[in-house]
Amino acid sequence: MHREVLLRSTAFGMIIGMLGIAINFLPGSATWEENFGLSLLFEMRGQRPAPEQVVIISINGQTAEQLGLGEEIPDWPRSLHAQLIERLTEAGVAVIAYDIFFKKSRDTGHDEVMVKAIKRAGNVLLVAYLEQQRVLDEQLNVHIERLIPPTERFAESAVGIAPFVLPKIPVRVSRFWTFTGENRLISLPAAALQLFVDPDGSQLNKLLQSIGEASDPPDSWLSHTYLVSRIRDDTTLQANLLDAFSYGRQSQLSNLQRQRLEALLNLYTGDAHPYLNFYGPPGSIQTIPIHDALSATQKELAKLRDKVVFIGYAGTYQPRQKDGFYTVFSQPNGLDLSGVEIAATAYANLLSSETLAPLNNGGLVLLLLGYGLGITLLFRWLPGIRGILAGIFISILYLTLVYNLFSQQHIWLPWFVPLVIQTPVSLILSQTWHYRQMRSSRERLRELFGYYLPGDVIDHLAQQKKEPMTAASSAFGVCLATDARNYTQFAEKMEPVDLQTYLNRYYKILFKPVRARNGVVSDVVGDAMLAIWPSTEPDPSQHQMACEAALEINRSLQQSDLEPKLFTRIGLHAGELVMSHVGAIDHFEYRAVGDMVNTTSRIENLNKLLGTAILASSEVVNGLKGIETREVGQFSVAGKQHSITIHEVSTMSAEATPRLRQLHGDFAEALAEWMHGKRGTAYEKFKLILNDHPDDGPTMYYVQQYRERRKSRKNLV
Repeated sequence: MHREVLLRSTAFGMIIGMLGIAINFLPGSATWEENFGLSLLFEMRGQRPAPEQVVIISINGQTAEQLGLGEEIPDWPRSLHAQLIERLTEAGVAVIAYDIFFKKSRDTGHDEVMVKAIKRAGNVLLVAYLEQQRVLDEQLNVHIERLIPPTERFAESAVGIAPFVLPKIPVRVSRFWTFTGENRLISLPAAALQLFVDPDGSQLNKLLQSIGEASDPPDSWLSHTYLVSRIRDDTTLQANLLDAFSYGRQSQLSNLQRQRLEALLNLYTGDAHPYLNFYGPPGSIQTIPIHDALSATQKELAKLRDKVVFIGYAGTYQPRQKDGFYTVFSQPNGLDLSGVEIAATAYANLLSSETLAPLNNGGLVLLLLGYGLGITLLFRWLPGIRGILAGIFISILYLTLVYNLFSQQHIWLPWFVPLVIQTPVSLILSQTWHYRQMRSSRERLRELFGYYLPGDVIDHLAQQKKEPMTAASSAFGVCLATDARNYTQFAEKMEPVDLQTYLNRYYKILFKPVRARNGVVSDVVGDAMLAIWPSTEPDPSQHQMACEAALEINRSLQQSDLEPKLFTRIGLHAGELVMSHVGAIDHFEYRAVGDMVNTTSRIENLNKLLGTAILASSEVVNGLKGIETREVGQFSVAGKQHSITIHEVSTMSAEATPRLRQLHGDFAEALAEWMHGKRGTAYEKFKLILNDHPDDGPTMYYVQQYRERRKSRKNLV
């Protein structure tokens, strides 16, 4: 890719990157990634096992039937909850979190039974209601938050109360709050984690003391909450706590305790509004109906020991669902994840440090900019169908990377904007740009070469517009040079008119394979022809067509009725072509000149030395398909400081005989010995080849070389 093209492509790629950034940060555009991008990732991953440390006890209409109670669950006797709490306490449950708002006092006896059960348990969290009010007057427009606790007796008996706020509007729930509102109230899932990992606040207090923060152990849930609020407000304190933990100042803890304390520190120092990492559709977290929990044996309940239990409404089918929220795993039948399932999911995410981690704004900018630049350069480097296939491959590769990071590392990278917007836009604009560039290039070439060449051969030439006779222009391509053996002696014996007729027929045979394979006959002198396959960029398909044309020329000459038949030698070379105007006054010809042509001519002359018909440089034969070739050695040619590796182009692979393949294999072994300096061994192998192939020119050449060198050494002695 030329420097100017590279610079333009880079600028274009930056524009595509900026387009992705602009779209990503447009108001409301983030919902695209959530509604489409995140949804697809969850669907691709499907359901996954939830941590065993969290269990849901569900309450719904079906459980009401089992217990012989009415459909109105809030009217259930609270002695039922007291019985449940007592059974869970006996089973050794670590934390009991109620996602049921006990708004009003009811029967005093039943309430008192539940209060006593909560006090005896000492590990019950109750959900509170966070109310937002808007106060308007002539000068103020103020939003006021008010935490509405459950009934006073319940709130006093519980170890703590905490809100759990989710949007109750028809949008998809994908995030939750760890700390809610302006007062940064700890939410129910976060409170459950805090109570599970550090119920008395002693671990946090020790960590604070290890960094020189004098602190008394919190003597109540409220003081513990205030301490956490201070940490949330002080980023320096957060950094010091994380540093102290990272350097093992809590080394007396077990690995499990360290993991859980780390999860608690992440809660205190991380995002207050993280993304939920769902485990699957409703029922993915272990769920026990309340009637089963009440009727289970103590041995069965023992499985709940040291676990966190969330209690709340969890419907099993849509008509009786009381507390559903629309999520990525909402079912086609209308069944949504319930609030308690989302609370349990949030808690499990926090405990396992598995909340989704999206890129920050800086990372998003770099990703979208880099992707836009990379995909654009790819499409500019590989135009046409190759670019489309490469784009599909890169898109699949990128989506695979995004999915693996999501499923294994819980890192959420955007894919909707890169794959649905940036990639198609870049492809369409790059293809349009390339098409217009190629069309402009062809128009320039037509104008330039129209002075010398037919219009059907100039579409492949270089793309810089210059007036005739002003300068040379460069292109890439392949040169094919021919020469007829003993032409001079042949021409001297023929009348000029007959010679002209003969040459016209001869050149017709040479020209036809060249033009049939998109080649250009650049020059004809006497019996020699120079053909070129030019292109604006290196193109391996040109090499293929040039070699096929060379084989077809020899085949056509042998099969023609031209008499006498001229044995034609052919040389091929590939590289940078220099096209120049040659002539003077009022006559010019546009032809390939310079080192490329000279090297091709010298490769053609090597046929005389090796007794071959078609020779090509390694630059030509690399990447050929369906053509039988063999390396015949390295040769120095005039004008080149380094030797050139030369190959014989023998035949199409489909026409190669076993005898020919055997010859090539034996010759390759002998040549390898020769190139490694084992001339005597190589000589013996070449002699063996001559026994079966007495007319093989390259083999005869090396045998003669060896004999002449030995003779020279004897003469020197």
